[in-house]
Amino acid sequence: MKPVVFVLGPSGVGKSYLSKMLKNNNFLYVHIDTDSREKTFKENGFPSEWDKDFLKINLGQLVAVLQDRLSDKYIGGVISFPTTYVFTSEMLAEAKRLGVIPILLWSTKENCIRAATIRINKKGKQFDLARYQLKNERAFLIYGRSEYEAFRVEAFQEDGSRYPDQEWLAIINKRISG
Repeated sequence: MKPVVFVLGPSGVGKSYLSKMLKNNNFLYVHIDTDSREKTFKENGFPSEWDKDFLKINLGQLVAVLQDRLSDKYIGGVISFPTTYVFTSEMLAEAKRLGVIPILLWSTKENCIRAATIRINKKGKQFDLARYQLKNERAFLIYGRSEYEAFRVEAFQEDGSRYPDQEWLAIINKRISG
């Protein structure tokens, strides 16, 4: 079976960036984004009830559909989840049993806020700290627990900067190859 990677974590940690890097390395990229109507589960060919209640997701069905979509042109699949879709540790363990490589991108709240601010400002918009905290507090609280440690990958270097692309890709490829 070809690898299927789930990318999750708080906003600003680099989920979309990593997913696009994998896409550029011949991974099928499925982007689920509840802030954008065209990137929901339904619009990606999955049951619409998953958009209404993330905990109703059928991981077996999700993985099977992704595996079916992996034609010869893809070496694997990557699906990026929004911050608000917080996986339980049991869901991640089940995904792993199904052959998924869960990658929980992680860093300090300060690093993520700084990165999210830069991203929003580049789009010509104003960063809303209160909105960020509202949408991300649950992810930081839950994903910071010890039972998620095995799934976490530090997304920033010690000095708060991003890894150079090739180094970052090597870190992720090491996780994918097990």
